[in-house]
Amino acid sequence: MGAPRDYVILDTETTGLPPGGRLVEIGALRIRGQNLIETFHRLVFPETPVPERATAVHGIRDQDLNQAADAGEVVEEFLAWAKGRPLIAHNAGFDASILAAEAVRFQVPLGENRVMCTLKASRKLLGRRSHSLQSLVHDLGLPEGRMHRALDDAYHAWHLLEKLQNLGSFNPRTLGPGRPLSSFAPEKPRLPASRQLLWEASRKQEAVDLHYLLRDRRFVPIRVTPRLFYRQGKGLWMEALCHQACFYKSYRMDRIVAAHPCPQAGPVEVRRNLGSSSSFSG
Repeated sequence: MGAPRDYVILDTETTGLPPGGRLVEIGALRIRGQNLIETFHRLVFPETPVPERATAVHGIRDQDLNQAADAGEVVEEFLAWAKGRPLIAHNAGFDASILAAEAVRFQVPLGENRVMCTLKASRKLLGRRSHSLQSLVHDLGLPEGRMHRALDDAYHAWHLLEKLQNLGSFNPRTLGPGRPLSSFAPEKPRLPASRQLLWEASRKQEAVDLHYLLRDRRFVPIRVTPRLFYRQGKGLWMEALCHQACFYKSYRMDRIVAAHPCPQAGPVEVRRNLGSSSSFSG
C-alpha cells in the first residue's frame, strides 16, 4: 500500500515557531500517482521583521518580502489550490500549525485536509540517529539541491516519500493518523477577568494603551491594537500591532502591568519597509 494517490506535499519557511512565528514562504507540489501535476510557490509578507536567526536558516530577508501578499491572501489561495487533498510534509505538525495559525489570524476557513508526515514514517521505518531532511537526502542518495527553501524542500520530501514507499514495511499508517488541518489551529486561551478588555479590543480592532515591563526591567507606555492571544511554552502571549513601530509584535501577558482602552486612536497600517534591527518581542 502506498501514499494517497492524489495529494499535496509542502514545506514552509517562517520567522519562528508556531503559533507566534509567521509564514514567509510556502512551496508545494501536487502529485497524482508518481507524477508531478502542478507546483505552488509564494513568498509571504509577515507583518513583522524577519529575525536574523531565521534569515540565517533560509536566507529570506525583509526586503525580499516587502512586495509579497500577506498570509491571509496566500493561505486562502493555497487551500483553494490544494482543495481537500491530503497534505504531506516532513515534520508536518510544524507546517500545519503555521498554516492553521495564519488562517486563524486572518479568519480564513480551514479545510479538513488530512495531514501526514514523512518524518513520522522515517522514524518508524529507518534505523537512524538523524531524521532531518537534509541528512536523509544526503545519506539515502536522493537528488541533491538547495535546502531550507520551501519549494526545494517540498521536492526533497517528495523524493524521500518515494524512497520510503519502496520499503516493504511501508503503509499509509506510517505517515501518521491523518489529523485534519483544522485540528492544528491554536487553542484560544482563557484570559483572566482583568484582561478581558484586551479581548474586547481585539474583537473590535480598537487600540489599547499598555504599561509594559521590558526584559531590562524598564516600564514603558505602548499603544497597541491586539489581534491574537496564544500560549507558547508555559507563557501566555498577545500579538498586537504596535502603533509606534507600525508592525506586529508579541507581548508577554504577565508583563502587562496595566491596560486602558483607547477607542479614539486613529487607525494604523503595517509599514512595508521593515528592518530586522527594529524588532523586539516583549
